[in-house]
Amino acid sequence: MSTSRSPPLPTVVYDTERGSLSALSDDSLLPPDIDKLLAEKKRRWYSSLRQFELPRRWQIGLTCLSITLSACQANGVYCWPTYGPVVAKQLSLTGSQAQTIVVGGILGVYIMAAPLGSLTDRYGVRVGSAVSAALAALGYLSFAVLLSTLEPGATYAHLWLTAAYFCVGAATVGSYFACLTCASLSFPSHPTLSLSVPLSLLGLSSLVLSSFSSLPIFSSSSELDPRKFLIFLGILSPSVNLFAALFMRVIPPSISSPNSPNLGPTSPLMQSFHGEFLSQSLHLDERTPLLIGGPDAALQEIEEVGREIKWTAWGLFKDWEGFWVFGLVLALCIGPSETIIASIGSILTSLLPSTTSFTPSSSISFLSQFTIFTQSSALSLRNKHVYILSFSGTISRLLTGFIADRLSPPLVAIPNPAYKPDGEPDSRSGSSSSDDIPPHLFVRQKPVIVSRSVYAGICGIFLAGVFAWSAGWLESERGLWVLSAGTGALYGSLFTLSPAIVSAHFGPTNFGLAWGMVSYFAALGSVLFSYLYAFISESQAEQLSPTQCYGPHCFRTTLYVSAICCVGSAIGFVFIGRRWNV
Repeated sequence: MSTSRSPPLPTVVYDTERGSLSALSDDSLLPPDIDKLLAEKKRRWYSSLRQFELPRRWQIGLTCLSITLSACQANGVYCWPTYGPVVAKQLSLTGSQAQTIVVGGILGVYIMAAPLGSLTDRYGVRVGSAVSAALAALGYLSFAVLLSTLEPGATYAHLWLTAAYFCVGAATVGSYFACLTCASLSFPSHPTLSLSVPLSLLGLSSLVLSSFSSLPIFSSSSELDPRKFLIFLGILSPSVNLFAALFMRVIPPSISSPNSPNLGPTSPLMQSFHGEFLSQSLHLDERTPLLIGGPDAALQEIEEVGREIKWTAWGLFKDWEGFWVFGLVLALCIGPSETIIASIGSILTSLLPSTTSFTPSSSISFLSQFTIFTQSSALSLRNKHVYILSFSGTISRLLTGFIADRLSPPLVAIPNPAYKPDGEPDSRSGSSSSDDIPPHLFVRQKPVIVSRSVYAGICGIFLAGVFAWSAGWLESERGLWVLSAGTGALYGSLFTLSPAIVSAHFGPTNFGLAWGMVSYFAALGSVLFSYLYAFISESQAEQLSPTQCYGPHCFRTTLYVSAICCVGSAIGFVFIGRRWNV
């Protein structure tokens, strides 16, 4: 007699036991999630592409790679010195017309900062990268198409090119916000490093992009072919931004098991809990605006009673003695600096010998100048000074942040002995309300040697000295490195100190709005000084070469005016620093 084995009885799991079991897929009594199943059925192909998950180590590596590549290609608007003079020569553009194209790119950076920053805050860094890819393709490729179709001297040619270069500037600021926001939110335990590294790579991006121009494929009759070079940039930049749109993700903090040892206040686990608490207090996620210094920077603004001032655009606009004064101070030093950075190619060309200025009677001078010109071609000289500007600016940004933290150390949060989280009355004060007592006291453990505003004023004085020396003694390309290195280094220092000053005065949680509005003053300064240089250079042009000015007199007056404005800016930094105590 054979006996048949009865099937095993189903296992009943109670609610109290569900948390301790790891696999409940077959015997689980939970009802199916109908909404989730229907959503997965209706999910489109691009949803799975957007929401795919990778192992944490892979995602960290791809995010870091995306930030690095995106930052290294972002600053294409300042590659104009590499191919700008060739474009102006091919299309017979005047100095003011060529400078209008530069101004269009700079305005694209500043005007589109608020819309693209808001877009990144609302929809995330990957959407910002995708929009930057579209803008970069539109800007670079349309510029290349216009170069192929426009005839020399065509009416309104420079305006069409300005519109294309505006898109290039907009793509620059889109990648800028995506890199900085993703880095600051992914690595909150290293707030300074997470910002300084992308900023340094952004400073080097013009060097990286300009280095490709020396490849033989972009040369035509011993000169750069700007159309081929722009097509290359129109493929490279969108490709990198699309890669970032797929893999640049804010990395969530990893929380270890609570049973792990070494749970002291300085342990990585407790620091991650602290960061998570701050993130929840500020509602931080992938769509969070950039906080200078990370979430910890906003701790004082959250806890101090009476200091939580929510600035609005109208409130900043009415702040005549603060916002307007600081904006004008910034315009007086940033405007001349960006003009020199964007026009270094034109300044170099004015220092090179004119091919139409040689006479048979000066054969020795002709041979010496021709030898110098052939040994160092115009393209290699332009790239050389773009390299100097990029390197000096990058090194300056890194050193300025380190030196400023040492000379003006920030306030340090220490536990408040009068604070009782459970509401127990304090024996010394007799107060039982914990709502009016902040949990931390903010003290300065090290004295301030030089404030950030005074540091910025010193940089303004040195920048004025560089401009004054160049206006009085710069006669040839051999001394142009002083203007290139000095402008790059001091511009980098001022653009590192200014956001910190704005964040300290208006508050970290108001930094995005305040700095975005202050940046419009920098754009205004760039426009004014760019056209000042263009009109003076055009008025000094020789009769034999009406489209290009040759000689130091082309930029001398502009540099003298810039030096005077930088002295005024330095005085303004010190004045407003004393009022703001920063």
